[in-house]
Amino acid sequence: MGCENDGCSHEWHYAPYRTGLGALQRGQGSAVAWLQGQPDHGHKVYTCTARDTRWDWQVDDRYTYLARLLHDLRLDTAPLVAQLHACGPYRPWPQTDSTDDDNQFNLAVGVLEALARKGNRQAHDTLRGYVRDGIRWIDALTTLASSWPAEWWDDLWETAAMRIRPEDVAEVLPAAEPWLRWRGRDPRIDSVLNAAQRSRKDAQGRRVDLSTTSDAELIALLQAPDTGRAVKVTALHQIRRRARPVPELLDAVEQLAAERQAGLFGALRVLGPQVLPAARVWAADPEHPLFDAAAHLLAQHGDEQDIPSILAALDRLTDEWCGHDRLTEGLARILTTSPSASQADLRTTVIRRLRRLTIASPHSYERRSYLQSLLLLDPDKTTAVLPSYLLDCEPDVRLLAAQHTPLTDQTRRWLLTLREDPVEEASVRQAAAARLTGD
Repeated sequence: MGCENDGCSHEWHYAPYRTGLGALQRGQGSAVAWLQGQPDHGHKVYTCTARDTRWDWQVDDRYTYLARLLHDLRLDTAPLVAQLHACGPYRPWPQTDSTDDDNQFNLAVGVLEALARKGNRQAHDTLRGYVRDGIRWIDALTTLASSWPAEWWDDLWETAAMRIRPEDVAEVLPAAEPWLRWRGRDPRIDSVLNAAQRSRKDAQGRRVDLSTTSDAELIALLQAPDTGRAVKVTALHQIRRRARPVPELLDAVEQLAAERQAGLFGALRVLGPQVLPAARVWAADPEHPLFDAAAHLLAQHGDEQDIPSILAALDRLTDEWCGHDRLTEGLARILTTSPSASQADLRTTVIRRLRRLTIASPHSYERRSYLQSLLLLDPDKTTAVLPSYLLDCEPDVRLLAAQHTPLTDQTRRWLLTLREDPVEEASVRQAAAARLTGD
């Protein structure tokens, strides 16, 4: 992606977080409020629709945020339409494609899809037309079928029947829309769906089913020297999925840690406080394979004695944006549940750190966590800054703000907008309605 440091090796950098453009790139509600007051700067929105400025394209949210800005500022969608059509076929990493290296395709589809739900006819017609003649038509169709009402896309089955090819097997999901709805309408569609289903059944048949295996048998599998890595992953997944502690896992943990076994951390989290003695040992040994994971386990279940280990883990993240959330949640929990006069300076330090992360981090997925921790540690000042977070890019942040923001004339207007917006998440609309009615 990029960062804010011009001295690094990244080709692209975020604008400073205290600038309007920097806030916009990070999906901050303050940028929306700024543009509402100074619409002449609306052209800056295009810098965020021309390249995906999310830190993590998989979990950070921007589509609704950018669609609202384009709609509210009455910006022309023509550049986004041109961007969509300029994108070539999907090329997996490490292949490069100047038309999509910055995620231009998914960004265009995601923003146009949200604009269509806000009533933008050009966006609606563009995406339907792209299914008819676009290169990555199946990707676009999958997005529409998962987000739009069925009556907006159901008639495209005839287009799909004409365009679908045997080599599209890997791109279709037979158990998801639109294919679930369209099965049986045309033999060309059915042929590809049947082939895709067979392919998935073959893959599933090669997996080991441990769903009925006892906890003791799972541990035995994990300890057996001839158990393959894939089977161990499945066994650890079962322990995590059952969500009940299996203390015997600690008997196998050193072997699994030495193997760098995938899935181990998730299974250890299920142990709850029982993992603390072992986690404290791991956290004291920088050479241990679970050294970094230990701090997260201590943050989740530990107490005041674990604060130094958690702080040290945070310090190791100084040049990273991902992973602060669980550690700071742990500190906030410990400092709130075990208040001590001796921790006053630490509390101030953590609050300062959380405030900076909240406004500076481009990894918006973690923003709700920071605000939630700040509400625990510094409720009055945090509540006072919540209004602009009603306009944030992350739905979980908007939900938190809707639940806790002070009610003023301005926040009531923003809450009313959230309540009535067809592209808003149902939980946010409900929270906004509850605040407006006093429920």
